[in-house]
Amino acid sequence: MEPPKQAQERQLPPHFSRELGRAITFLSRGRKRFMAERLRELGFSGAMYLILLHLEHHPGATQDSIANHLFIDKCNVARRTKKLETLGYLYRETNQNDRRENHLYLTDKGRELVPTIREYLGQWGRSITADLTDTECADLLALLTKMTGQDRK
Repeated sequence: MEPPKQAQERQLPPHFSRELGRAITFLSRGRKRFMAERLRELGFSGAMYLILLHLEHHPGATQDSIANHLFIDKCNVARRTKKLETLGYLYRETNQNDRRENHLYLTDKGRELVPTIREYLGQWGRSITADLTDTECADLLALLTKMTGQDRK
């Protein structure tokens, strides 16, 4: 994919890309650590909580669709969904037309945990934006949304 024409013409400061990458990586790792600390006692690791949140909005999703949506390796999704099933947070139904495909659904236990996960994510969001004004938060979100192309969906 070719970069936008405007980006080709503009000169960025020499360390811009590195610093942007560092900031995004730092935020991502911080969120992973924050969530891991809060969900560890439930047997969670990695992106397990993201899978539950995805299934809340997309009941019956397949492991492939989850991997594609969350940008997670298919093998990791398979391991995480198996663990979530073992822990009683989701169940699978085999597609009758293609027995290799499973549709995943939250159990009652999984649905009950979703608000707690959302609260933890809210705590993380409030903690990292504590020093920002409401306007700065809105601007930050708008810029990140624009950068990821989600504003064009």
